[in-house]
Parts: sequence; structure tokens; C-alpha cells
Amino acid sequence: MRGSGIPAVKEGDIVTKGDILIKGWMDGKYTGTRYVHASGEIKAKVWYEEKEQVPLNQVVERFTGNEEQKYKIKINNFTINFFKTLSKFEKYDTIETNNKLKIFSNFYLPIELIKVTNKEKEEEKITYGIEEAKQIGIQKATEKIEKQLPEESEVLQKYINSYANKDYIEVDVTYEVLENIGTKEKIVF
Repeated sequence: MRGSGIPAVKEGDIVTKGDILIKGWMDGKYTGTRYVHASGEIKAKVWYEEKEQVPLNQVVERFTGNEEQKYKIKINNFTINFFKTLSKFEKYDTIETNNKLKIFSNFYLPIELIKVTNKEKEEEKITYGIEEAKQIGIQKATEKIEKQLPEESEVLQKYINSYANKDYIEVDVTYEVLENIGTKEKIVF
């Protein structure tokens, strides 16, 4: 009698999604071939790859911490501003917060108090060296790959390639991972 859990592929074979890797049957002297539940663990080498491009010269916007707050009232579709329309900041982001006037728990008047907050921001030019840009690219690509990895996986190798030109550096990070790729499927005859 043959047992269940007979491998359908040999070590070193290339498998694709949907391939049956373990199948089970029993050959009985009087019953013939009978299909049975088969189980096993399938570990395979899987490659994860991410590319990152890091410009050597960048312009980054940062908030300075300076803010200005202004208010306006909106009655139906009519708005009354309590401020001049121009901001004192050259570059800024605007955030509006609306508060409706409520009389009862679910009854609102068509009147809104709108708070307008302008947050000043400035541009900063950053120039990276090739090695520094390479490390930033490696860090970003590594973070993306590690978010994709299953919990019970084992990193076997980590490959890093980089290509630089005068404007940017491109980093290619590849993880070779040993992971369980098996899933349980119901086989219908």
C-alpha cells in the first residue's frame, strides 16, 4: 500500500502558482486506488525586488512652525470674511475647519463658523553625495521589501546593485527568502 503525502515535484524544480505539489492516494489490494487527504509543508526560495531612485539634488518643503488664524462666517451660500484675503506668508498650506451651529441634538442652523489656518512653509535645497544617496535608496527599498515578507520567512541572501549618473542614483535591492508557499486546496474530481 502506498501512503499519502507523495511529492508531485522533485527538489530543484521550478513551480508556478496553482501547481499541485503534494498529492495523496492509497493503493489497496482489494479497494484499488483511493484518494486521501494529503498534507505537508512546502518551503521554496522566493525573490523580492525593489528599485529606488534618489536624486542627488532635491528641494524639500518644511513647515517653519509659524501660523496665522483667520475666521469667517457662512450663512447658507453667503460668506463674510473677517480678514484680508492675502496671507503674510509667501508659501503656505491652508487648513479650514468648519463648525456648524447646532440647536438640538440633530438640528443644525444653516450657519457655519469657519476657522482658516495658514501654515508657513519654506523650501530647502539638499545635495547628497553618491554614498549618502545610495544608503537612502537602500533603506527605502529594504523597508518596502520587509513590509511584504511573510512572518515565518528566512532571509537567505540580500543583493544590492546601484547605478549612478550625474542627476541621480538608482538602487536595486533583492532579497532571496526561504518561505512556506503551500496552501490547502480542496481537489474536486
